[in-house]
Amino acid sequence: MEIQKVKNGDQLEFKLQGRLDAYWSDHLSASIEESIHSGWHKIQLNLAQVDYLSSAGIRVLLKFYKQLSAIKGSLSVIQPSESARAILTMAGLAQVLIRDSATSAVAPARVAAGPVRMEKGIGIYNIHEIAPGATLKCTFVGDPGKLESGAFTSCENIQFPESTFGLGLGAFGSDFADASERFGEFLALAGTAIYLPTNGTSVPDFMISEDAFVPEMKALYALAGKGQFAKMIRFDAKSEPPGVIPLSDLAEMALDACNSDLVGFAMIAESAGLVGAALRQSPVKSAAGESRLNFPAIRDWLSFTGERTFDRTVCLVVGVVSRQEVAQLKSILRPVGNGIMTNGHFHAAVFPYRPLQRGELDLTATVNELFATDRAQSILHLLPDDRDLVGSGQSEFLRGALWVGPISDLTGKL
Repeated sequence: MEIQKVKNGDQLEFKLQGRLDAYWSDHLSASIEESIHSGWHKIQLNLAQVDYLSSAGIRVLLKFYKQLSAIKGSLSVIQPSESARAILTMAGLAQVLIRDSATSAVAPARVAAGPVRMEKGIGIYNIHEIAPGATLKCTFVGDPGKLESGAFTSCENIQFPESTFGLGLGAFGSDFADASERFGEFLALAGTAIYLPTNGTSVPDFMISEDAFVPEMKALYALAGKGQFAKMIRFDAKSEPPGVIPLSDLAEMALDACNSDLVGFAMIAESAGLVGAALRQSPVKSAAGESRLNFPAIRDWLSFTGERTFDRTVCLVVGVVSRQEVAQLKSILRPVGNGIMTNGHFHAAVFPYRPLQRGELDLTATVNELFATDRAQSILHLLPDDRDLVGSGQSEFLRGALWVGPISDLTGKL
């Protein structure tokens, strides 16, 4: 079989010639999956030169029809040969999959205020107003300075209902003593909370709001926020030349879009590679006074990504971004890239790859679907690796959705 791809606006046409049997079904499946990874969500299969279609081939069509339909994309069959049409008709799929020219007219576009489109660097951004004028109220608790010596003796109880977000070091448990062996990086968003236990399991654990139940984190330190994000930004890396968007570009776009020097940041995106660190052991596991951040002891307490990792995954990221020094957050804000004035703090939960629906997304529904569909692989504190010659640089992304809002209050309790 021959497989030829032809671009047509926002649609990708596969021109197939030959027999779509079990052997070639695997090749077609891999080719379609690669195209979805590259950002194509509207796919047409031209079967004019296909003289045989097996059950294996039909399974491939149904698989990607369902996958793309779930994210408001499409997969359709055009110009099927008589043989292919007959097989699809007998399988009861002709009306579902075949798009004839007589029924393919595009409905008139609905006139509505659209997003603001911007191009900056390697990225293309579409900015949606979702809550004009909305601001975020945040609070910071705990002392990250105790991380080096392990001088933590208590924790804060923080609940994370749907209208909140947060990140820091914490664990699920009944009290400080119960959680003491498991404290690790956590993030919370849209009624979910997830952390990486440091008790040797290395399997992220999570909780989701349901009815009266609300996730509660025992936090050694945490930034917690409440309120509506003002804007949602859909972004894609330019395909010609093929590119990726560094985290610093997304941080700066968040600040620019909100016209603010301090912004709350939540993102679901396809990763092109992450750079960061995670605790290996709970910071309260051994006696206080022992320095953990000097070499060589740091190797026992922190794991670093020696190179970009978790590419071709989907990441849930929560963070805070600032253009200026913020006294309350001085202990956690770091430059987002080498030589870049923007500061931030970001935690990322890593999930297996799945395509993201185009256009405007509902934050809560998208986050809940992510947790319902897949199990998180890891959690990282995203940090740039700016070592000369051997440094891995920044975390990078291909496309995704970014929710941002200006932080107007850093003093109040949530």
